[in-house]
Amino acid sequence: MLSKALRAKIGDLFREEAPSSARRAGKATVRERTVLAVPIEEVLSGGVATNDEGSLFIHERLYTDLGERPMPLLRKIAALDRGSYDDDERADEANHTRRSGNRSRSRSRSRSRTKGPRLVPNLRSLPDLAAGVDPPERGLFRRFGHRRLLYLDIETCGLSGAPVFLVGLGFIVERNIVFRQLFARDYAEERALLAEVARTARDFDALVTFNGKTFDSPFLHDRAVHHRVPFALPHPHLDLLWLARRRWRGHLPNCKLQTLEWRILRRRRGGDVDGSEIPGLYHDYVKRGEPHRLVPVFHHNLLDVVAMVELTPPLFDPEVGAT
Repeated sequence: MLSKALRAKIGDLFREEAPSSARRAGKATVRERTVLAVPIEEVLSGGVATNDEGSLFIHERLYTDLGERPMPLLRKIAALDRGSYDDDERADEANHTRRSGNRSRSRSRSRSRTKGPRLVPNLRSLPDLAAGVDPPERGLFRRFGHRRLLYLDIETCGLSGAPVFLVGLGFIVERNIVFRQLFARDYAEERALLAEVARTARDFDALVTFNGKTFDSPFLHDRAVHHRVPFALPHPHLDLLWLARRRWRGHLPNCKLQTLEWRILRRRRGGDVDGSEIPGLYHDYVKRGEPHRLVPVFHHNLLDVVAMVELTPPLFDPEVGAT
């Protein structure tokens, strides 16, 4: 039988040996671990496109691929081309108001000679009048048509001076909506990505973004100047954030895109990644070649473009209010 002193001595020896053994095992594990670089094409469907500036990866999906029915949404967007939702009713109301106003003014002038000034009854307030007038952005749809508009959203490695690596595009075809994502597989492919955005944009007459006048459009132009790549985006430019603030400022806690998705579209995102994590995920991909970590980034970018398309009809519909 071992004495208490001998058992304590053996225990001390084992405790001294354990850390060094663990360190040796850890080093061996690190040496044996290898990360295999996998091309993005093996994780996401798509293909490699080439242009004068190089090559890039293109991933494309349809609205129907997301399990959605496009026709109800397309009918609402197409209605924007034809005019207001209630054009006839508003025209009748305007004519009636004009006739009533003329009669009231004539009566007021006659009465003012004997009884002094008189207020016109039922005078509409300025907010009520403004609510009945189409926003000027509506003219883009009447002039160009909904199939001539290009939706755009970008993902970058940071703020000014950082590369852009993913550009999500959305546009409407005959009976569906196409979502095309242009991806630079490394920093050198940013030139080809910018050239492909410019090439695609030439097929459209107007641009639709969310905060794109402040961020997306200037950022892309700055990166094109940096690389000396010819670049242009469609003009005019419809920024849905400005329109949302005009419609719902004061009725919502903020006008962020995800807030509008929940309060207007009545949908919450699932499987999304926080925007602050996106630059680090891309840098890790370039260094280690682990494309599965970028799948949430593609998902985030896709949801942004989908939300912009789906928000277009409510932004122009006076019957839709913030809840």
